[in-house]
Amino acid sequence: MFQLGIGIGGCCAAKLCIEIRHALQTLRCQKRKRWSFSNKGSWVISSPAVLDGKVYFATSDTGLLHAFDAKSGAPLFSLDLKHWPMFSSPAIAGGTLYIGTHQGRLNAIDLKTQKVARAFETEDSKKNAATYTKSDGTPNYQTAFSDFFYDDMVTGVQKMLSLGGILSAPAVAGNSVYVGSADGNVYALM
Repeated sequence: MFQLGIGIGGCCAAKLCIEIRHALQTLRCQKRKRWSFSNKGSWVISSPAVLDGKVYFATSDTGLLHAFDAKSGAPLFSLDLKHWPMFSSPAIAGGTLYIGTHQGRLNAIDLKTQKVARAFETEDSKKNAATYTKSDGTPNYQTAFSDFFYDDMVTGVQKMLSLGGILSAPAVAGNSVYVGSADGNVYALM
């Protein structure tokens, strides 16, 4: 977008000026809001994934995966992943969306059926999930955090991370999915 040339007598100054002006005009055009979605106080702190005119993103505190029409902003579907926080950005390959949760689960969502097709659990999630999960599958924060939440917040966060949470985006290459976890491992899945 920017091009800089150095010449004798300022021969490239005009070209530099034109390139900068073009870049600024492009930025001005891109500043217009096409659409937005209010998540009613929930956090969206990961990057969305975009494929075939659809944008996919997750909420970190309500555990919802959303799909919207990228052009119009019309909602297409929402999938409840049991209110487990998601900081992971989604990755898409072969009609499947991959996204991790704090629970230590990597969900593989079939984009045609809009359902979880399969899931992988980290080793720490397999060992510790029952301690911090209610019978309906949602997080049980009371077992991790004391009544004095802010006084014992660090300990509570450490307990929740003991599930081997998947906080970063998975990477997909060929038939493999690679994902890092708070349990200190990188997993290669087929």
